[in-house]
Amino acid sequence: MRIYVSMLFFLLVTISFAQEKEYNSAIIKINPYVEGNLVTPYADDKVPLLIFIMDAGAINRDGNDRMSKNETFKKLSRELAKHGIASFRYDKRIFAMDRMGVRENEISFKNFINDAIEVIDYFEKNNDYSKIILAGHGQGSLVGMIAARDRANAFIGIAGNASSIDNVIIDQLAEQAPGLDKSAALAFKQLRENGRATVYEPALESIFRYDLQPFMRTWLQYNPREEIAQLEIPILLLYGKKDIQVNTSEGEKLKEVAPDAQFVAIDNMNHILREIKGNRLENQKSYNESWRPIMPEVISTLATFIKDISIQ
Repeated sequence: MRIYVSMLFFLLVTISFAQEKEYNSAIIKINPYVEGNLVTPYADDKVPLLIFIMDAGAINRDGNDRMSKNETFKKLSRELAKHGIASFRYDKRIFAMDRMGVRENEISFKNFINDAIEVIDYFEKNNDYSKIILAGHGQGSLVGMIAARDRANAFIGIAGNASSIDNVIIDQLAEQAPGLDKSAALAFKQLRENGRATVYEPALESIFRYDLQPFMRTWLQYNPREEIAQLEIPILLLYGKKDIQVNTSEGEKLKEVAPDAQFVAIDNMNHILREIKGNRLENQKSYNESWRPIMPEVISTLATFIKDISIQ
C-alpha cells in the first residue's frame, strides 16, 4: 500500500510539472506606462508572437475590469501556447495614470496607438519571433489596425466596430434609449466642430463629462473602415453571434472595404469569447464567471490563421 501511494504521489507531481512546462510566463515593461505578460511555448525554433490590445474602459491585461473577472486573455494566451504561439498582453496606460500623475483630460486616443507601436518595436528589436501579429478586442481593434500598418505581419480584429465612435454610440442610444440619441448627436457635432460639447442630457455625462471630452475628440478622428482599408497584410475578423455589444454586421462592413480579409462569425459566442446558450442574463453573468472556458472554435481559428501566415 505504501509503495502504491508513493507511486501515485510521484505520478501526480510529474503530471503537475508537465503542465507547468507547457509555457513560460514573464512580466515585460515596455515603457513607464505599459507593462504586460509575455507567454511563450517551449520551442527550439522561433515562434509567432500575438500581441493583444484590450477593449474600451479600464480593462487589464487579463481582460478584467474593476467590476468583473473573466480572465479571457489570460486563458487565451495559455491555450495558444499549447499550439506553439507566443503572446503578449498588456495593461492599458490608464492603470498607470495615478502613479504617473497623469490626469484624465491629458490622455489621448493616440496614446493607445503609440503604446501599441512601442510594443511592436520592442519585440521587433529583439528579433526573437518568426512573425508579429496584432489582435485588438473591441476598441483595441481600431488601435491595432492603425498600429499594424507597415509594422505587423498580420492583423486580427476581435469584435471591432466598423463605424466611428460617435455613430456607434448614437446607434446604440437610438436602440436602447430613444431620445438620448438626438442629444448625443448634437453633442458630438459640437465636439467635432468646436472641440467642446456644452449641450447634452445629464444622462450622457459618462460620455461627455468635461475631463473625458479631449479623449473622445481624438477618438472621433479615426474611422475603422478607412483604417482597415489601408492594411496590406493578412487580416482575420472574428465575431460572436451572441455578442450583445458588437453585432456581426460590423465585421461584414469591415470586410466590404477589406475584401481579402477572413471573416468568421462563431455561433453562440459572446463578446468575451464564451459560449452562451441561454438568454441575455446568462450572457451578462458570464462576464464575471472566469470558470467558463474559451470557445474551442476561437483557439482553432486563431491557431490556423497564425500558422498559415507563418509559412508564407
